[in-house]
Amino acid sequence: MTEVDNDEFWRQMWVDDEIGFHKSEVHPILVKYIAELTAGQGKCRIFVPLCGKSKDMKWLADQGHTVVGAELSALAIQDFFKENKVEFTSSPMEGVSDADLYKSKDDSIHLYKANIFDLKRDTIGEFDCIWDRASLVALLREDLQKYADQMRSLLKPKGRCLLEHFDYDQSKMNGPPFSTPASVVEKLYAEGWEIKALQVTDDGGLKEAFRSKGHEYFKVQITLLTKE
Repeated sequence: MTEVDNDEFWRQMWVDDEIGFHKSEVHPILVKYIAELTAGQGKCRIFVPLCGKSKDMKWLADQGHTVVGAELSALAIQDFFKENKVEFTSSPMEGVSDADLYKSKDDSIHLYKANIFDLKRDTIGEFDCIWDRASLVALLREDLQKYADQMRSLLKPKGRCLLEHFDYDQSKMNGPPFSTPASVVEKLYAEGWEIKALQVTDDGGLKEAFRSKGHEYFKVQITLLTKE
């Protein structure tokens, strides 16, 4: 699958309402580890890649942080603002083709409708934190290192990334989500990062869904990455 085909795949998932990956509540992992992500600081600037219509963004903004998201689907972004009753404006993004910027009226949430690799530091700025909730596991495998390098470029020195990723037998199923165990994360973020494993669990709901497809194990891993 090419990057263009992959973009269309995700847009169509939203059109067809095939969004089993979307959580209808704030992610408990984010709530549990928010102090680790922000290093206990208030008013952080937080990037949420492949954000969909995640309720995490409204929750983070309500904590006093500024949130910037990246999403391919205009439908997902519009649903986010409507479902959370947040007034917004939208405008074409200068210098990037087929891209728009959606902003909450209070300026606390900026969502870019764009391919994430088109969003550079000189365009969207730098961040204190990144909340990567299963974004890494959704990407084409050939894009992983490019993505990891981009996340590094967007973070300030000592910036932190809270990463959710999965470990399962990839031979039993094609992704997404793709199996991305700790060994892959350690290779991707080998240079210029401090890597700390925070949690490894069997996820109840996901594990049962995967077991029905013949999987013997499904691990959810939570890793904290700190830019050196």
